[in-house]
Amino acid sequence: MSNLSFLSLKYKTDKGTDHNYIEIYEKYMKSSRNKAISLFEIGVGGYHSPNQGGNSLKMWESYFKKGIVYAIDLYNKSPLQTDRIKIFKGSQTDKNFLEKIFRKIGKVDFIIDDGSHQNNHIIKTFEYIFKYLKKGGYYFIEDIQTSYWPGYKGNSFDLNVSKNAINYFKNIVDKINYMELDNPFIKHDYFSKNITEIHFYHNLVVIKKSDNDEKSNILINNTLPIKKKNYLKFRKFLRLQKYYFYYIKFIFNKFIELFKLK
Repeated sequence: MSNLSFLSLKYKTDKGTDHNYIEIYEKYMKSSRNKAISLFEIGVGGYHSPNQGGNSLKMWESYFKKGIVYAIDLYNKSPLQTDRIKIFKGSQTDKNFLEKIFRKIGKVDFIIDDGSHQNNHIIKTFEYIFKYLKKGGYYFIEDIQTSYWPGYKGNSFDLNVSKNAINYFKNIVDKINYMELDNPFIKHDYFSKNITEIHFYHNLVVIKKSDNDEKSNILINNTLPIKKKNYLKFRKFLRLQKYYFYYIKFIFNKFIELFKLK
């Protein structure tokens, strides 16, 4: 039994009782255990009772002896605070609230979303606060199975629906490989340039923040080189027309999709 497994049982956190997250967490956290890390967790537990919940916060406090643990919850959980556990009251989808917190605490080493598990909340929160994760840090999304449940705005029949969390994070794979896209019109966003790993586990997603600056070994500026050099200007002209055709086709299909939704 690992030390984190022991602590998860000691503090009765569902990360180890109802789920098999503990070994995964330790895989990404053990090298930082003796460092002065900062961890931010969404969701304290215990619902409206001020004295209930905080099981995982106590586990993290014990595991990271030099670390500080921050958390947010919709309900007042101030009685659960200690010298190294700080809890803020508010919503994970309140951008101003979240930004105010991170202006105060600075960037953190680990972020854990164990909040509402609503698909739109998961996505909004990630887009709001990923920038506050330190380089080399990890962002964890728990209970991603709600992507398949209608009560959480998920879908178990249309597995390609774009608005659920699991499909949103599947698309991160394309962002990691953005330098390999043969598309000179592609716009590279913050996530493309700052994510180098994404791992999918049973009900859990793990994302690493780091500089994603590895160049393609073939493409130049998102363009495949033209191999044949004869009539090069003409070949470049034809290639550009092909790119325009694919781009216009893409925009047209997007327009049709919007029309269908209406």
